[in-house]
Amino acid sequence: MDVANSKRKKSIGYKDISATLLKEIQLGTWAVNDPFPSEMALVERFGVGRNTVREALRELQELGYLQRRRGARSVVVSTDPNNGFVNSARSISELLEYAKSSHQTFLGAEHIRVGEELSRKLDTTAGEDWIRIGVLRSREVSGPPFCFSEVYLHPRFKDIVPLAENENQVYPLIEREYGIAIRHVVQTIEAAAADGNIASRLNIPLGSAILLVRTTFYAADGNVVEIGLAHFPAGRYKVRIALDRRAT
Repeated sequence: MDVANSKRKKSIGYKDISATLLKEIQLGTWAVNDPFPSEMALVERFGVGRNTVREALRELQELGYLQRRRGARSVVVSTDPNNGFVNSARSISELLEYAKSSHQTFLGAEHIRVGEELSRKLDTTAGEDWIRIGVLRSREVSGPPFCFSEVYLHPRFKDIVPLAENENQVYPLIEREYGIAIRHVVQTIEAAAADGNIASRLNIPLGSAILLVRTTFYAADGNVVEIGLAHFPAGRYKVRIALDRRAT
């Protein structure tokens, strides 16, 4: 019996591939701004599926070594990224997980002109025109609300308002209906006090402590396409942030 042939070949995972490629980058196999091997070239080299290669490239991108571009080869952007911590959320959906797993009650939409106080909350300019959509979120139908959300859209996206009533998230509608790719998302979390409107929506006393989460969505050209203000009452929601240390 051929002992060598009887041994099961060890499968290669994306971690193995990313570790190999990372070492090669650090050794100077590719310089900064050099195009990286294509997905298919790496599939053939390592004898794995395309999804495994994509996970390896995604990890190198998150570690700060690569910049991936749709329809083009990845490019090396650093051979020695800063050794720090990065957020482990891999997508907007993960950042807004509460929206996907909740029951939504659509409260309506209206055109508004932003005043001084609201402009500070949105970090925009007073006097601008926006569309505001109101949404209550609960864990289950008829359950107590754990979030009152206000979604602010640029008026040029008014045609998606009728569709938003049946969608838990608005930004995918913008991408689908207008062909706009969301490239950058900034989320700010701060403590606040419930005003009369928020208190009545969440059935809490006026002035109660709440968590205010502002999420701003930017298109590839840098323009803001959506701003979300999510209000969470104390005891009904918590934020969990996981950080991964970058490889040295």
